[in-house]
Amino acid sequence: MLFNLEYDRGDVLEGYLIPDSFSNKPVVKVTLNDGSSFLQPCDQMRKAAMDSGRHATGLVGFRLDQSSVPDLADQTGLSVHDAETGLLIYRRPGSRKVLDMKMFRLELAMIPSIKLDKQCGLSFQYAMSAAERFGNETTLQMFHLNAVKSIYVSGRLLLRGYEEFLDKGFNFIGLIPEPYYEMASRLFILKRLSREKVTFLSDRDHIFLQAAARHFEDVNLLDEGAVKRALKRADSKVRNTLASPVTRQLVCSDLEQQVTRRDIAAAIDAVSRFTTVGYGNDIGHFHEAIGELLHVPTEELPITPRYSFLEEMAERLRNMHIAETMLEEDLIFDYYVRKAVTPEPATLTEASS
Repeated sequence: MLFNLEYDRGDVLEGYLIPDSFSNKPVVKVTLNDGSSFLQPCDQMRKAAMDSGRHATGLVGFRLDQSSVPDLADQTGLSVHDAETGLLIYRRPGSRKVLDMKMFRLELAMIPSIKLDKQCGLSFQYAMSAAERFGNETTLQMFHLNAVKSIYVSGRLLLRGYEEFLDKGFNFIGLIPEPYYEMASRLFILKRLSREKVTFLSDRDHIFLQAAARHFEDVNLLDEGAVKRALKRADSKVRNTLASPVTRQLVCSDLEQQVTRRDIAAAIDAVSRFTTVGYGNDIGHFHEAIGELLHVPTEELPITPRYSFLEEMAERLRNMHIAETMLEEDLIFDYYVRKAVTPEPATLTEASS
């Protein structure tokens, strides 16, 4: 899906929405200040969409003016979404003071920081969280919104496909999860996925994780011996869903790609270019850095809770050699990250001065 705002002159607003389907007739949902909304068919010709073979008719443009919204210029909080998927295409800033900044928060944990994204998004004109729900082309379009200077995007994306934006005005931030806690989180989600759909996972994730979900379906995660046996019996496809996921996300271009020790240096180099990097057990420092970037009090930034049962599971995993083997690259990467982001303790001389 391709989309963009072409211009907003107050009393006239134009953009386009090219659906994934060659023949679908796109429709946008326009929401006004008072919360009311209406559907607007995309009936404006964009010849380039037809000439390039992207759409059968080229009728993918939408136009809002005083004939459709009489007080359009006064609709400061107006927003435009794709009627089919709910994807945000454009929104006016309204009464909010938005930052002239572009930011991408790389989600490296399987359990997303939904509340943090919601709060951060208030500081930006365009905001989209969990971008992995959409296809690669659609997600890339979020980074290419040239008519909007205030953009916040977050998602559990493979960094390799978006690395170019490190040099195109985007501030990249990310919180590195602790490896054993992240493995515990993934085992918990796989267990849940074996019984029901997990709403915060993308369709692609559901497909990719199905084999592993079936493998752990009857495993009692509270039984250390049962978990150890299940990890040892896992085939390569199942192991791949748990093996060093952070390193893979930072350096690979495909979810099924294997990582080796040689990839650790590339992963470290990638995060060294981020504006802000945090570590799972030092969330306070990470939130302080985000607060400074967004000019908001740190206490207004929600902290994703760490769950005691996952902490306990992580402790059991630390005693399993098979878990250590599966996390080898992430554990080495984790060691260097902690040394880089953890403040050095004050020396005795400094403390007494």
